[in-house]
Amino acid sequence: MTTVEIAESEYSRLQGKVVLITGCATGIGNATARKAHANGARLILADWNEKDAQQLIRELGSKDVVFRKTDVSNFDDVLEVFQLGQVTFGRIDAVISNAGAIELTKGLLDDEYDEIGKLKAPNLKSIEVNLNSHFYVVKCAVHYFKKNPDDKHQIVLTGSSASIIDTPPLYFYSAAKAGVLGLMRSLRTQLIKNGTSVNMVAPWMTVSPILPQSTLDKWKWGDLPANTTDGVARALLLPIARPDVNGSTLFVSGNSMVELEEKLHDSQPQWMGPELSRAVDAGQKKTIP
Repeated sequence: MTTVEIAESEYSRLQGKVVLITGCATGIGNATARKAHANGARLILADWNEKDAQQLIRELGSKDVVFRKTDVSNFDDVLEVFQLGQVTFGRIDAVISNAGAIELTKGLLDDEYDEIGKLKAPNLKSIEVNLNSHFYVVKCAVHYFKKNPDDKHQIVLTGSSASIIDTPPLYFYSAAKAGVLGLMRSLRTQLIKNGTSVNMVAPWMTVSPILPQSTLDKWKWGDLPANTTDGVARALLLPIARPDVNGSTLFVSGNSMVELEEKLHDSQPQWMGPELSRAVDAGQKKTIP
């Protein structure tokens, strides 16, 4: 796989860009908003957690930041934060679809019953937040990017190591994050035709409010790599600093980035077999618009 390096100076390319970030209040989104703002970006921020988001805005102390309390699992809420950004700044250059949540409901394999003893359907809120929200964000982003058709635009999706590797017992979360990877792959050949890149960042273990160091200590994580939120923020902002990057999965571990997609395809004949690999590539060329 390919290690990706980026000089700190490259983030100065964010100067003046209008960037919309969901899930900004804490953790990775908070760190991303701070880094983008420090490099001169104007920000449209969205989160359901209004208290921590407002604290962030006070600390940034800038007129170039707007916020709307947003439930990313609700399309109308997502649309309204895009409308706010367009009205405030006159354009939207890039979008980081970062909002997500670890499932706190009982798992897929647990039995829950209603008041008459009937087995309950599984709670799919995790799918709504961790997958459906990205569809809503992409829909709105593409719509608003059309208002400045001559500009290059960027969409960055926050996936997870769970997009790629087994992560039980987070069954709903893992399925959602695998779906984010599928969404990125299905978009990357289409959006680029109109000057919009799409990439996914897949953070592995990241110390944050939802995963404190004490939890890693309980797991005896030891010397295994772990990210800081700042390390993941660097990855999320890389495709905006480098607009020509498209269709990549940036796996982040110990604050280091590895690009997976190119080498994965290069090795396809090894794990699929040369003949089938050639047939699949030929079939894709015939079916992808």
